[in-house]
Amino acid sequence: MGFVLLGLATGNVFGVSGAVLQMFSHGVIGALLFAVAGTMIYRRTHTRDLDALAAINLHRALPFAAFTFVVASAASMGIPGFSGFAAEITILIGAWKTYPVAVWIVGAGMVLVAAFTLRALKRSFFDVDLADGPSAKAAENPTEPTQPAPSAEGSIHLEPITIPEKIGASLLMFATLAVGLYPKILLDRIQPAVEAMRFLR
Repeated sequence: MGFVLLGLATGNVFGVSGAVLQMFSHGVIGALLFAVAGTMIYRRTHTRDLDALAAINLHRALPFAAFTFVVASAASMGIPGFSGFAAEITILIGAWKTYPVAVWIVGAGMVLVAAFTLRALKRSFFDVDLADGPSAKAAENPTEPTQPAPSAEGSIHLEPITIPEKIGASLLMFATLAVGLYPKILLDRIQPAVEAMRFLR
């Protein structure tokens, strides 16, 4: 939401329009990330610990959740083609006109956000370490009810993603892609309203 504040602070049409677009984008991407982390993963694994998730081999146990989280992470990082990029670039154009130094500071922040997001993606879905995983923890804590049991192949059997979960996530992914590829869908409606604000430059 820092982008929203930056867009509003620019006081120009580009920045404020980008801030409004970012509020939409943040709502869609945030909902998608929470859908994966809460509904798809936590409901099945009962853990938020990245080390525990790394041991479950989630990209094989829940491939749809892994795909959805990759898309949501790309959108959150502002990768071109997603609504996050369209909103952020609009804000940065507006900020460059008013506060060019802020654009460089924001750029450094975006690198840090990408690093943390990629770390969370790698640790939760693509970092396989079964030696310290559920089988070892089960041996130490045999009465632990929250850890799924590994199969003979070392993979974990989890309840599959349901059709309603897939439909909801797919609608959110479509929304962020549609606005990212063609932001005029919303900007053509946002900018006239923003231009009507007389105090903007």
